[in-house]
Amino acid sequence: MIPSGSRRSKIRPPRKSLVSSSLDGSNSDPTVDFEKSWSILSSAITQIQSKNVSNLSYEQLYRKAYVLVLRKYGAKLYDNVASLITHHLLVRRDHLLAISDHEDFMKAVILEWDEHLQSMKFVSDVLMYLNRVYVKEHKKLLIYDLGIELFKDNVIKHNHDEVGRKIVDIVIQEITRNRKGEVITTTMYITKLINMLELLVESAGTDIQYGENYFQTMFEPTFLQNSETFFYNLSQEFVNYNLGSRYIREAGQFIKEEESRINFYLPSSTYPKLIDLMNNIIIKDKIDDIISLPYEQQGLSYWLQPVLGNIFDDRQSTHHLAELRILYELIGRFDSEYQLLRLRLKENIIAQGIQLPEFVKTSLQNAGEKKTATNSTAFATKWIDTVLRYREQIMKLSAEAFASNPIVEQTITYAMRDFINGSGTNRKNNISVNAPELLSVYMDYYIKQLGKPSPSKDISTSSSDSTDVFVNRSIQFLRYIKDKDAFEANYANHFAKRFLNSKGASQTINANNKLGVDLEELILSKLGEEMGTTSLDKIIKMNKDIKSSKDTTAEYKKHISKNQKQNLVDLELKICNVTDWPKSMTKDYKSFSKSDTGEVSFLWPKQLRNTIREFEEFWFSGKKNDNKSLYWSPKFGSIDMRITYPSRTYEINMSTYAGIIMLLFAPQSSNADGTMVSAFDEQKELTYDEIQELTGIPEADLKRHLQSIAVAPRSRLLIKKPMTKEVNNTDVFKLNENFKSPSIKVKVLTVSASSSAAPSKAKQKTEQEEEAEEVQSNIAEGRKLEVNAAIVRIMKSRHTVRHNKLIEELIKQLANRFQPSIILIKQRIEDLIEKEYLKRDDDDKNTYHYVA
Repeated sequence: MIPSGSRRSKIRPPRKSLVSSSLDGSNSDPTVDFEKSWSILSSAITQIQSKNVSNLSYEQLYRKAYVLVLRKYGAKLYDNVASLITHHLLVRRDHLLAISDHEDFMKAVILEWDEHLQSMKFVSDVLMYLNRVYVKEHKKLLIYDLGIELFKDNVIKHNHDEVGRKIVDIVIQEITRNRKGEVITTTMYITKLINMLELLVESAGTDIQYGENYFQTMFEPTFLQNSETFFYNLSQEFVNYNLGSRYIREAGQFIKEEESRINFYLPSSTYPKLIDLMNNIIIKDKIDDIISLPYEQQGLSYWLQPVLGNIFDDRQSTHHLAELRILYELIGRFDSEYQLLRLRLKENIIAQGIQLPEFVKTSLQNAGEKKTATNSTAFATKWIDTVLRYREQIMKLSAEAFASNPIVEQTITYAMRDFINGSGTNRKNNISVNAPELLSVYMDYYIKQLGKPSPSKDISTSSSDSTDVFVNRSIQFLRYIKDKDAFEANYANHFAKRFLNSKGASQTINANNKLGVDLEELILSKLGEEMGTTSLDKIIKMNKDIKSSKDTTAEYKKHISKNQKQNLVDLELKICNVTDWPKSMTKDYKSFSKSDTGEVSFLWPKQLRNTIREFEEFWFSGKKNDNKSLYWSPKFGSIDMRITYPSRTYEINMSTYAGIIMLLFAPQSSNADGTMVSAFDEQKELTYDEIQELTGIPEADLKRHLQSIAVAPRSRLLIKKPMTKEVNNTDVFKLNENFKSPSIKVKVLTVSASSSAAPSKAKQKTEQEEEAEEVQSNIAEGRKLEVNAAIVRIMKSRHTVRHNKLIEELIKQLANRFQPSIILIKQRIEDLIEKEYLKRDDDDKNTYHYVA
């Protein structure tokens, strides 16, 4: 019995007695000696190939081969062995080609290969000495490797790769069947055949370990070409569905199955080639078209629709997370930066974002809201809350579908910033929004609500501290605003109006929140952390005036109490340094005092004159305010007045103008016992012209406040004849005896300037429009100063800068404040050249030099 062996077995030479005996009869013919020995060896090899080795003697066969090599018949023995194996393989090849069934053919090839390798192990053991001496000296292939080479040449590649091509075609057909969803039973055969093809290496001299194998030269190119055609046809089939969701799902499922399939079949060198091919054809070449499909064909706009729909619809739609997850995975297969996804995601978010103003307006109208203008409080609060809810939805989707990828979330942030700021115009419906102004309106509204005894229900929160929710949401939205200087200007305007129109000197957070912490202080500190205290310089100075006013009020009251002054009106003072406060509120502050000619256009009621005179004496006492001027402005603030109507006595809060008008109807005469006659007994009536003459209130303001106290149904303190909405010069006013209110405390709200404007003057600018223009003017002036300062800083540090570099550095420095236009930059450069802060180079006009 011949023991099994391989080309790696250790060679053990025969005993000397064996050698000696083999050399007996040295006079015999060498040719006869070889033929006899070869006859025995060839017969043994044939029996090995026939799997009949039970009667063979390993020692005898080894000795025969050993002697032949020793007698220099190594070459002839090597060639004869090769010829014998070749003949056998050619016979077996014909047997294989006679098999028509694919599975039977695959099975037969594998069996033939396995048996051939087994027989070559036995033959290698018999010819071990041949391998050691002749093969090594003449740099031939080892017998085992020769067998593999002969199998490749005489079975696989013979007759123009007849068997090889059949193997390749059958394996590819079986894989194709499996790709199409058929269940195949030849999986193990495919794997074994591919392993076999990998072992059929093109030999290089004595080494069969290296070089290209049959799999690489024949199978792989054919398989990749076939796969390319299959992938293209499959992707076209998916495209023909005309449904993005189906394409995404089917492509994702196929790719997952293909990866599992080829990972089992193919070697590691081919796997990435096929993956790249599949990614390019099925994903890279088609995915942009799929993403860009219209809503009806379920592209990205369809998958993102629930993000927008769920904000306004109580019936929450299910997010298309499955499709978006697959999309994210598919794009990630060929682009780790997700550039295409980010580009299309940004486009869709902007497209959805510019729809929000129209949705908000429609929602307000459906809710019965009358004020739906884009600068109204209702619109501002609704729009900002909607944008923030949209952000919550899209970020939640990003976490679940895009694995909270930072670069994707950064794209979402940029997209939201674009539609909130620059791309926030819906051209179809001509709806535009001013984000900095609307955020200021939003914050103004909620600060007022939080300053009330019970907080507004508009701020939803699971915690008891609604202030934190409001502040966090405001700061969150502020981060999306590009023109933070515009927000600062609008916030300063609202900040001033809150103070000037508030009942007290400051507002404090109610007991449900942080007791004792000033609300404005809290907001300012948060804004300072976000924007920097330098940018809030004016508001901080205004806030100092508020604190100073509170201290001055306390000192004045202490002074009155100490000096026991009687019959004075209780004052809550609001003293503003006009240089720090918005010009729209301080521009006409001198018009309420004596002019240079001594004329007085505005008349304070006699009930207030003693109080005014007393405070002025206090203000200038001790020379502490000698270098300051004091002007009284009745256009802001409010008056608390106790009025006894026939029904009951009411405590009424109204604007200063409205209070001055009501004081005209106060009782003027007294009874015999010294008590004042009731104002209702006096039956005083005043015409519009008489009221204007007695007060000097500007016409527009007078009509507004008369509408507030004589026309508005809930606060009709006066009766107007005739009772019409418009106030005319011939109208007559008197106290309303029938005034009633369910509450003792009544607050008179002042009608807006736009609603009080007469039709004939509709084209005139309202107070709000003038105020808005003033704010815009302040923003423009502030930007000029900031650009000038930035240019000087850059020039001072660089001394010499080219035009384009200066613009680049300037935009970079001002990015956190606003985006300066090129026109503005050029104007500021010319201005600074004129002022001799810098100059142009004599030879190069695009180069500037700093003038120290």
